[in-house]
Amino acid sequence: MDQANRIDVLVIAALKEEYDAARAAVGDVPWHDHRTGSAEPYATVWHRGLAVALARPVQMGGRSVGALTTTLVNELRPTCLAMCGVCAGKPGETAPGDVVVAAPAYEWDEGKHAGPAFLADHQQFPQDIRWLRAAQDFDPAPLPTHGAATAEEADVWFLERLYREQNPRKHAARSRYLPGQAWRDRLARLETDGLIRWQAGELVLTDSGRDHIQRVLYFDDGPQRLPYQVVAGAMASGSAVMVDPEIWDRLEISQRKIVALEMEAATIATVAHERQVPHWLVAKGVMDHADFTKDDRFKAFAARASAEVLFALLVQLLPPAAPETRAGPPAVGFPGPVKLAVIRRLTYDWPDLADVVGVPSYEILRFRSGDEPRALWTWMESRGRLLELPEALTAIGRADLAALLRQNR
Repeated sequence: MDQANRIDVLVIAALKEEYDAARAAVGDVPWHDHRTGSAEPYATVWHRGLAVALARPVQMGGRSVGALTTTLVNELRPTCLAMCGVCAGKPGETAPGDVVVAAPAYEWDEGKHAGPAFLADHQQFPQDIRWLRAAQDFDPAPLPTHGAATAEEADVWFLERLYREQNPRKHAARSRYLPGQAWRDRLARLETDGLIRWQAGELVLTDSGRDHIQRVLYFDDGPQRLPYQVVAGAMASGSAVMVDPEIWDRLEISQRKIVALEMEAATIATVAHERQVPHWLVAKGVMDHADFTKDDRFKAFAARASAEVLFALLVQLLPPAAPETRAGPPAVGFPGPVKLAVIRRLTYDWPDLADVVGVPSYEILRFRSGDEPRALWTWMESRGRLLELPEALTAIGRADLAALLRQNR
């Protein structure tokens, strides 16, 4: 197989552990190594109709990822640029093991330092509306890493929340570990066993409970399966690993819907944008909350879960390729008179259409004044996304134009 002409998705992993998890996620199928011994080696595999390339830099971070990714995008010309791996998740919104799909991705430390103040200047890359909806609706239950919590695992989850000084009643994962009546029943059992007690209007660990959970955590090498969820939300990239519980309050100042923090997602989105890759997708597993309890107990699981979610979404969203053809964006066009009719009738609605399809604000600023509908059409056409127009037009209340396109596809 001539890989340079047949790559649907290029997957980048920042760490070797993440790279190994991505290789394992496709199952027991042979990978083929390319350019071994060079500065940019990669491996390829056919996975459920998709031609996949996988690579990693020698160290994590946007600079290393950017150089490798740009080189391979130029060579392989993928339809989608993707990344899996691990991240920190916002407390209260995520639990360890959850998988976050970046929507949008941005560099949180872009801007200007003015004395003690930081003036943010973010370039946020939104996700394709169809892909965002798929991530929001994705059910990870069929994946190997997903499974319901046992009674013992639910007990450990609850006791660890108290040990970490978190409120288990308000925790994002409560319903997954202790749903319905199980909440009352298990807590009553833990109290009967002398592990928790009621104090000043809340449940707290007893000395026996604290000793018990410390022992459990000491010998725990991390989970194999968890009742995790997939969360689509804002993912902030920075240049350093953070161990700072106050970072989330600072990030909320400029992005109130922040969900995850890591180092490379914005680079993936930037390269996809600059090199005109039709799609990008970043899925990362939550390994900690960037606080002082940060450790690596969930790291391996988070890497595996993110890889499984990433490949499942790619199979769902990218059309499978025939082995003899390149699985790139289809050659899609509409007759000239139809294009002209749509452009002329978008004079007042093109801003809504741009929002729905996810045109970055700085791209909109480049549209020629007075000819924005044509510039928007060209923007979508250059990315192989014209087939999304009927659905997007329907979403903004222009079913008439959507019907016109469907009739002339």
